[in-house]
Amino acid sequence: MCRASCEGGRRCTGKSSGAAAARQRQRVSRARRGLDAAYQAGDQDTIAAARAKYEDVTGNPAPHQGELHTTANHPDHADTATTSTTAAPAAPSAGSTDQRIRDAVRELAGTSGWAGLADVRKALGDVDPGEVTRVLRDMQRDDPNVHVAPESNRKVLTDEDHAAAVQVGGLDQHLICITPPRDDAAPDRLRAVGMRNATDAELEAARLIPTISSDFYDEIRAEQRRRQGK
Repeated sequence: MCRASCEGGRRCTGKSSGAAAARQRQRVSRARRGLDAAYQAGDQDTIAAARAKYEDVTGNPAPHQGELHTTANHPDHADTATTSTTAAPAAPSAGSTDQRIRDAVRELAGTSGWAGLADVRKALGDVDPGEVTRVLRDMQRDDPNVHVAPESNRKVLTDEDHAAAVQVGGLDQHLICITPPRDDAAPDRLRAVGMRNATDAELEAARLIPTISSDFYDEIRAEQRRRQGK
């Protein structure tokens, strides 16, 4: 599978790395961020318009407020997964299945964020598959910073991918992303230091805030791509 940054691009094996797929992932990301911002603003007309755009872009029903972090409907794995202001549960104990999954995602996803569940299961090959499935479901339900999503291009899925999937919301999920806690002050700090002077972490923290303008978001992504040599 590929890894996408819970907003930042995927480590791809060539499965869904085409330009068209990338553009679609970006469109879904924008629609998702717009919906989240509309919910936060609270204006009903804005919410209705954002929901309509989300459904038009994704072809799926728009999630209701509070459901964005667990929705199973977004195929955008290059620019998705909004952070949450909800406090995450207590840190898992060292060596637990929960912690090992987090460690595996961090290792597999690197600076991007998304990891294939097939790869995660391989990393936990000594753990009962049923236990891994149970913990994955608990994590995505209880921790607002844990996101699972289906592969948008189902033609690339292998038998291994299908077997590794976890069903959430009636759909098979093939990817997992764990985002950092939301930092609302990050955009202001980034503006203060400037794009070229910011660290990678500062860029990513600002990009994850759903209320930033589209222009500012594009500037951040352009700088991230420049650093990645794209």
